[in-house]
Amino acid sequence: MGTDRNGADGIPDVLVDTSIDESVFRALSERPRRYALYVLLDRESIETSELADILTGWLYAAGHGMAGLEEHERVRRDLHHVHLPMLVDAGLVECDEAYTVVELSALRVRVLELLQWSRAYERETSRDVRSTTDYRSGEV
Repeated sequence: MGTDRNGADGIPDVLVDTSIDESVFRALSERPRRYALYVLLDRESIETSELADILTGWLYAAGHGMAGLEEHERVRRDLHHVHLPMLVDAGLVECDEAYTVVELSALRVRVLELLQWSRAYERETSRDVRSTTDYRSGEV
């Protein structure tokens, strides 16, 4: 999974790999986009409405909150207008013209390793994330 280390600082090589385009790192900088990719690692293709359902649950559960219709609509809207376009631009996903279906793009090995590392890291640190995350603020 790309567990090689880079020098004495212990930073995984995949985090400093200059062959990975900067747009990929920018796309991965926000939790909703990472979570969408984690879903697609397991499914490869999903309807946007179902992805919004899953993301709403994950994002609000992380902050010990309960999502209502307003929160779900915010996640769906942000997914459609912000997150999916950025993932498409980074070459990580493909969508139909209306953004109703999302598919994982064919990823380079190093990008796949980066995603796998990121997912594993977030799982390891999820207790800390759950205690400090509050997606209810509405910030994307």
